[in-house]
Amino acid sequence: MAEEEEKIEPTLTGMPIEVHIRRHSQFLLVLTFCFYLGWYTFALCLIAWITGARWAENEGHLERYNMDLVWGRSFLMWRTDWGKKFIEKISKNKPFWRRVGDVWVVTVFFIMIFMFLLLVWQATLAWQIPKSSSVSPKMMIGLPGLNPVIPLWYGILALIIAMVVHEFSHGILSRVADVKIKALGLLLFIFPVGAFVEPDEEEMKSMKKWERMRLYAAGPGSNMVIAIIFSFLFSSVMVASLEPSSDGVLSANVVLDYGGEEAGLEPWMLITEVNDQIVSNSEDFSNIMNETYAGQVVNVSVLNKGNPETYEVVLSDKGSYYQKYYPDAYKDWMSGKGFMGIAVVNPELVVDSLANPGNSGGSMLQYITLPFQKLQPFPEHFTALFSPSGIVGIVPDNLFWILANSFYWIFWLNLMVGLTNALPAIPLDGGFIFADGITGALDKFKSGMTEETKEGIVDRVVSILAITVLFLIIWQLVGPRIVGTETVTLDADIDASMTKGWSGDVFEFDASNSDGDFVTYEWTFGDGNTATGVKVEYNWSQGGLYVVTLTAKDAEDRQSVVFQEVSINHEESGSGSVSGGNEDTIPTTITPYIEDVNIYINLTGESGFPLVQSDITVTITSPSGVVFEEDYLLNNNQQQYIEFKTNEGEMVGDWEISLESNDPASDFSYDYNWFTYFKDNS
Repeated sequence: MAEEEEKIEPTLTGMPIEVHIRRHSQFLLVLTFCFYLGWYTFALCLIAWITGARWAENEGHLERYNMDLVWGRSFLMWRTDWGKKFIEKISKNKPFWRRVGDVWVVTVFFIMIFMFLLLVWQATLAWQIPKSSSVSPKMMIGLPGLNPVIPLWYGILALIIAMVVHEFSHGILSRVADVKIKALGLLLFIFPVGAFVEPDEEEMKSMKKWERMRLYAAGPGSNMVIAIIFSFLFSSVMVASLEPSSDGVLSANVVLDYGGEEAGLEPWMLITEVNDQIVSNSEDFSNIMNETYAGQVVNVSVLNKGNPETYEVVLSDKGSYYQKYYPDAYKDWMSGKGFMGIAVVNPELVVDSLANPGNSGGSMLQYITLPFQKLQPFPEHFTALFSPSGIVGIVPDNLFWILANSFYWIFWLNLMVGLTNALPAIPLDGGFIFADGITGALDKFKSGMTEETKEGIVDRVVSILAITVLFLIIWQLVGPRIVGTETVTLDADIDASMTKGWSGDVFEFDASNSDGDFVTYEWTFGDGNTATGVKVEYNWSQGGLYVVTLTAKDAEDRQSVVFQEVSINHEESGSGSVSGGNEDTIPTTITPYIEDVNIYINLTGESGFPLVQSDITVTITSPSGVVFEEDYLLNNNQQQYIEFKTNEGEMVGDWEISLESNDPASDFSYDYNWFTYFKDNS
């Protein structure tokens, strides 16, 4: 009988394939997750790292250098004796370090409570966040290169400092308690992601609870100290030395679809002149802009990254902007004023807010949360606007900015490491402090309880709290996707019977085509008057360009706002008579967006005597001065027709027609028609 042929299993390096799959399952799962999220570069780096590290382990290279793979054979742990002598030396003043440790324990305890309550509060926000705006997983990973808000090289430097300070502090308090340090080391994942001090576990178990709490509190406590120190160096030393390089105002924000943005103005430009008028501060800018009118063309001189540039800006209507975006702040005087769409701030205030973040809670919060707003402490253009002065000014500019950025990120990452490690969840320092705190409380108030029972209670409480903290963190990622607000369609719409007409014409406005479950419709017409209802009618008594605003609200007071510009031409007519030696004046005010002014006057002499003429002077005055002046001699019942038209010059403002009798016998009568035509600004 022929022997059965032996089956050969496919192998890689002599090991069955299924064993490889089983041993590398965690890695394969993470790799699949990375490809799913589109992290292709990180996935390739991960493949290279894992492959190289596991090859080095299999070949015995790691063992020779006191290295081994941990945590799914993905993280490289390097142990060394380097640093033991330094820790031994610096820890000799034990009374000092015990007092410092006491302060750290109390500080970390309060931070622990604050961070837990913060997580709970953030968890409640999941119901208010739109599902499409949930937190990206990248934002939860505080590693440079993965977290998009942390600059790679500044982040690596700051993270290494944070880790070394954290772990060396653990080592110092270990030696203060006479606990042996077995080794120090680094934890690497592509690049350093952690550091550690490895005290003797058996000796730690025999430590007094308060001494052990000091040891655990030393890490986050020292990170907070470093954060405070570098916050001072960044703000009170580096930033406080900065002075504006030139006079002017900083464009802090540029509104889309308004004159400044359309002309090409951008944030972080320094505005130095408007229409050849020097701008030294925000007050100068406001005063100059208040003298302009909508539709006016102004030249704006700026410094862009230190280079002088000039932009031609067509000004919009300030009143219409406020009616559109800030109706509660709208004032009648704003209508017709020029609006550039640029929010300005004095450069000194920018420096002051960074140099003195503790002046207000808002400034401090903004100071800390700059990275989460995807902002750098010194955005692009900043270095061209400011330069160091005083003693710090002797530092070369390039080095100054490197140091300033380094100080900020050392402050920020130490703060984040300290706050994170204070969370009451094992294996974080806060978790161990919490566990010892619970044990101490039971020892004090439940002295008759067995040690086994106490340990069981502590283990359950600590485990529940750790799971709760982990859930709260994960909930920030998945919560909004599960219970977040659904997108609600709210799209108000205005259907106007016409958009151009004459004063006195009746306009009809209909909101029936609005998309959304609206229950109220509020209308404003740009002249201070309002109305409510799905359909409304309105007429304007004066000419001008008006913005009709519809604010539609649903039952939950959510709203949609839409606008419709309406151009109203105006006709004014009248008649009168002037006795000898007297004068009649006809005043009016013309608003912005005027296109044409047409005036027609008919004079009739009424001296009462066949040979006596009426001596009449007709004067038309515009905002720029007298634009028409003529004298007429009219016999009794003789008529004179006058026609005046203009579409140029200064037309916005106060106008006046003067009809003057130049002697006692010069009686006359008149009638007039005054037409003003306004542009369609849309």
